[in-house]
Amino acid sequence: MLSVLRNWLQRDERERERKLDLIERENNFLDHELSEEQQQQQQKGDSSCMQNIIKSKQEMDNSTWQEADDKSCSSRQGVITELHSKGGVIDTYIPFDGPASDHIYHQLVKGSVVEYLAYKKANEEFLKVVKILKVIEQGWGESITDSTITAAVESLKLEDSTYFKTQERIVHGMVIERLQSTIEVDTSSGRQKFDLENVELTFVPKMGDYVTLECAVQLDDGYVDKQGEILQLLKVFPTRILSNEKYRVERCFPEFAVLGENAYLLRENFPSGTELHMGDYVLADLIECVYSKFTYRAIKVMPQESNFLSMKKEKTFSGDRHVIITGATRFITTELWEKHKITLKLQNNSNRKLELHEVQLDHGHASQIRVIEPLTKTCLGIEGQLSVILEVEARCIGEWAEKYTLDFMKFKVVRCFKIIACETQKEADDAERRLLAAESFVVSGRSEAQRNRSYAKNVWANTLDVVRGESGLCRQRFVLTRIGNFDVPESLRNVYLRDCRPTEVLDDLERLYPCSTEALCMANYVQRFRFFLHLEEIEFFVCIRNFDRDRAHMERDGEYLSLTIENLAERRPSLVIGDTVCAINPWKDVTSDNKSYSGCIHKVLFDRVLLKFHPNFQEKYNGEDYRLEFYFSRFSLRKQHHAISQVVTSLGEQFLFPSKVTKRPHPQLHVRLVDGEDMYLFDTKLEWYNKSLNNIQKRAVFNILRGEAMNLPYVIFGPPGTGKTVTLVEAVLQMVRNLQSCRILVATPSNSAADLITRRIIASNALSPGDFVRIVSHNLIEKELIPTELMPYCATLDVGIDGSSEDNMLVTESGLKLRCKWKFMGGHRVSIGTCATLGNFMQMSFPGGHFTHLFLDEAGQSTEPEALMPAALLSKDRGQVILSGDPHQLQPIILSKYGRNCGFDLSLLERLLATQPYAKDLVGYPESSGYNPLVLTKLLHNYRALPSIMATYSKLFYDDELISMVSEENSRERTLLGRVQPVLGTGMPHNHGVCFVGIMGQNMQDRDSPSWYNPLEAREVYLMVISLYRCAVTPDQIGILTPYSKQVKTIRGLFMGTNVAMPKVGSAEEFQGQERDIMLISTVRSSETLLVKDAHLSLGFVRCRKRLNVAISRARAFLVVYGNPHLLSVDDNWRHLITFCANNNAYFGCELPQSFVPDESDGEADDSSDSYHEVSDSSLY
Repeated sequence: MLSVLRNWLQRDERERERKLDLIERENNFLDHELSEEQQQQQQKGDSSCMQNIIKSKQEMDNSTWQEADDKSCSSRQGVITELHSKGGVIDTYIPFDGPASDHIYHQLVKGSVVEYLAYKKANEEFLKVVKILKVIEQGWGESITDSTITAAVESLKLEDSTYFKTQERIVHGMVIERLQSTIEVDTSSGRQKFDLENVELTFVPKMGDYVTLECAVQLDDGYVDKQGEILQLLKVFPTRILSNEKYRVERCFPEFAVLGENAYLLRENFPSGTELHMGDYVLADLIECVYSKFTYRAIKVMPQESNFLSMKKEKTFSGDRHVIITGATRFITTELWEKHKITLKLQNNSNRKLELHEVQLDHGHASQIRVIEPLTKTCLGIEGQLSVILEVEARCIGEWAEKYTLDFMKFKVVRCFKIIACETQKEADDAERRLLAAESFVVSGRSEAQRNRSYAKNVWANTLDVVRGESGLCRQRFVLTRIGNFDVPESLRNVYLRDCRPTEVLDDLERLYPCSTEALCMANYVQRFRFFLHLEEIEFFVCIRNFDRDRAHMERDGEYLSLTIENLAERRPSLVIGDTVCAINPWKDVTSDNKSYSGCIHKVLFDRVLLKFHPNFQEKYNGEDYRLEFYFSRFSLRKQHHAISQVVTSLGEQFLFPSKVTKRPHPQLHVRLVDGEDMYLFDTKLEWYNKSLNNIQKRAVFNILRGEAMNLPYVIFGPPGTGKTVTLVEAVLQMVRNLQSCRILVATPSNSAADLITRRIIASNALSPGDFVRIVSHNLIEKELIPTELMPYCATLDVGIDGSSEDNMLVTESGLKLRCKWKFMGGHRVSIGTCATLGNFMQMSFPGGHFTHLFLDEAGQSTEPEALMPAALLSKDRGQVILSGDPHQLQPIILSKYGRNCGFDLSLLERLLATQPYAKDLVGYPESSGYNPLVLTKLLHNYRALPSIMATYSKLFYDDELISMVSEENSRERTLLGRVQPVLGTGMPHNHGVCFVGIMGQNMQDRDSPSWYNPLEAREVYLMVISLYRCAVTPDQIGILTPYSKQVKTIRGLFMGTNVAMPKVGSAEEFQGQERDIMLISTVRSSETLLVKDAHLSLGFVRCRKRLNVAISRARAFLVVYGNPHLLSVDDNWRHLITFCANNNAYFGCELPQSFVPDESDGEADDSSDSYHEVSDSSLY
């Protein structure tokens, strides 16, 4: 240390002399330049020379800094100024962690002079210590004074650093340890620990995974391969991925499942809300690993076939006709290491003697079954019988299949014996019931009727000379951004509408559009979504052909022509304002006159539409018959085509395909949250607009305001009733108050959702009317669907450029503003509307970056192109997107089955949640339900339902994490439950609100309709409503949900035929986002023969988890389900619900299937009557 101080004193003098010399040289240089400048001024009168000198000097300085930045890797000397158990500090400001000093830490003391390898990225301010290379001089430990250390630090600043070049290289290794924010990887150069912050991850690494590391490494001539230390980890991805491999689930354990012989799947990677069982088939994405005996780990699986569909396929593998085997096929126990004997009976079914040579066990000594007898060759005479005794010994908790082979020399019979070891008797009973239910059905399906497409193809091919009618919408000739037509390619149209088998159409589509079978990526992003949108347009075209008429006439209605249409629906694909009707003279000679007249729909009434044609047709029309063809407006589809092209450049790959979380250099707002309650902006305490927010909601708002994740959407994951819309509104209001430069878009998939948000903003009294606006379409105005109280806050758009139209903004008596230009719209801090309506902003004159934030509510119900219409208005530099929704509820409605099969019904929200930054990682983020709080918050507090109602969907779909905030003792819901619970009977717990009514009805189908109905279920639902009315329940408190439109009509018919007040009756789609005090659910299906078809098409509730989730999560106080338990019990989720009701004395109706009835041999038969009530259908009310 003394030598260091001596050197420092000498060098200080030399440094002072050097600086004086430099100053003198610089003064001489400037004097010379000033002299030259004076001479030039005298010659040219130009005084800019000194500016050029200054500029040259600045460029020289910039060049010096740039050169220094290139030297990002260096070897330096420094002094240890702090030392602690997890690392220390060099030169008072350069920290180092444990891994950087592990090999030399025992030599380090305070004051030691060390040589270390440092790395500094171009966009970072501080050095990172990669490794402490050696100790140059030992320090004096704690006895050293601060002044001595300061002097040593100053002296070493004069030491020259050694710079190294860097290079990105690929390093292979295996994960040997995974901690919350670090991984340790065994590489060819030894074990390396890496911090995962700001590292791009394509999956969640686990111990034993083979990984490939993309690293920045030091180039050092001192190494043979010139490759020195790893400086920084950039990306981690699996060494090898096998995609879409079909596997059978061989064993199930509490924490993982075994796929095939050499792969395993962790429970956290199970599809959310799905239980896998032995015998299920899945499509798995596998990565290489070394874990126990497994060589692959599944990181993603998609269930293909449940074991209840494959049970009947496992009788024998060969030789079944020669030998009949009877006896137990499974063993379910809660006792480990207990030995039990199982006897199988073999009967010779052939016309000759057989000799059983041996009973072979697949797993040998590792098998959990052992052959007791026979142990030697045994003869089996004609029609003779033989006993085979096996000893079963369960050794660990879980499900597995032990395969054994009966070797008869000339043939072999292979069987599987299932062993299920459970922790509790309840789990064992559930397993037994599940297997009994699986064995009770042999299901089959029938082919789907083909849609006749040849007519639609012919209509599309018409080449008529169309005379356009008078549009009700103001068409602008001059707009800043004109959106292209994006017509459907003729080749695609011809293939899709060809009259042939669906498999042939699918083959041709895949041949013409290979992108349809490829995984979505940046390279095929636009092409793939264009393909999906074209398919959807073709399907729209086919569906709207249902309105075509061979002969029809219209009637005059004032300035319009009125066309009557029966059963006119209120939603797409039906008719809306802007659609057109083409009138073709059926008597004309097509060869000489191909003229037709197009009428625009101006109003859509209950059973008719009002049209305006060209005056030449409108004025002369006198009730003649015309052939009518209907066409829909393509503008919404064209906007989606435009948006997917725009967003690729405006938001980029990191937004669309996120692979890592990169923090912004500075947060959007410098807010902090204290104790999860109070939020401060710097030192100013911010008031919450909604005082009832819980801590998780406040944390979500706080994370959104900080906006630390660069160019990544933020997700509010909101299960039913957890207040995701309330959280979104609070975030919007806080953003407006605290970020003055923000311009916010609030988008929704439906007008009702947009109206709800507008009402909440009005109720908050936080914004003045001029601060926000609700953008509406002309359709809403003409249909009179805008609520009166919202009129003063609503406006329609005029996309024309300034000066292109003489029309000024109009304000109606109700306060509704019409034809608003971009200048008026741009002044609002918040613009609320549907995705399609806000998409009109793409044609207006807003400057780039005008809109800063997009809040998309109910994001799971929008297709990705729909969500991108408002998102395309943002830029990656200034924009922030917040998605609020629930991926476990209904997806967008897609008409094209080919589009659905290819994944078009996958919303942007659900697709993003499958990427690594949004993946569940309980090790990395244990305090936030396993999700990275920088990009996602999962809301957990349920404010909707009683605990007994919430418990079912919480367990099935939300990892049993939801917390009920509704009291089961003194809440309004509990009081209502107490009034209506006696309608079904007594014996239920007083706070239990879920009942199941078993009905062995018959599902029926009319010849003219593909939909199903169940008259007996409809009748029981109707009688239940009457009983509820007698308990002082009003119609608006009740909702009736059923999956089939025909059942909806059947139930509505019962009410209309008797003049009884009718509650809302609808499908799951109509109830999504809504709630009722009491929900009655009619499942309709009662025939097992159509179960496979329903499973394939996701019809009804059987095998469609998202529909089931929506159905059972709408009720606040009382939920009653009507259905056939014999059919529904084949599904795990339904079996759980029925069992839950039965265990709480809340099952009524027909006798439960055998799979639910306790075995009388257990001695529990006397108690079974307490599990549920058996009453006849007629005695329910």
